[in-house]
Amino acid sequence: MEESEEKVGSSPEQSEEITDAPSDLPNYDQLVKEAVRGSDTAFTLLWSHFQPRMVRYLAVFTNDPEDLCSDVWIKVATSIKGFEGDSKAFRGWIYTIARNSATDLARKKKREGLTSELVEGDWTGENSTMVEVMDLIKRLPQEYAEVILLRVVANLDVNDVADLVGKTPGNVRVLTHRGLKQLNVMLTGGER
Repeated sequence: MEESEEKVGSSPEQSEEITDAPSDLPNYDQLVKEAVRGSDTAFTLLWSHFQPRMVRYLAVFTNDPEDLCSDVWIKVATSIKGFEGDSKAFRGWIYTIARNSATDLARKKKREGLTSELVEGDWTGENSTMVEVMDLIKRLPQEYAEVILLRVVANLDVNDVADLVGKTPGNVRVLTHRGLKQLNVMLTGGER
């Protein structure tokens, strides 16, 4: 790798943290522009950044979030050429597609008489803390779970979440606060 491409003073472990930092958003702006122009490499980099977060978000809606996430990325890939905006708008756009896909899946399951309830054994993995937290989030009322995941996992700001879920920013703050308060009770062994 050329020296100009390396992040000075960063180890492989640190570079993953740096990628998540808001200061890297200008790099994502360029990736979005390149992906819109048809760059497979740029699209793949965007996918690799957002995929894990989107899977965690969609886990609130389905037992098979990876499958639903694949459908979301297919929709993103087929319509990205018409996208206009920066990386912040892109993030909101892909989560809108994810939310709409989850809503469509829930409607389909309801029509077919299938349940979208998750069972305890659906989450396995090496990071038990994340597993436990996701399990607790799934137990919250969907309204709370969705805003918490959009704010924390998707890293959307209050106004973007409000637009996405059709609520006011104040309502999103209240739902987030109540959801986090309920999570805290669950984590500290209070009533469930």
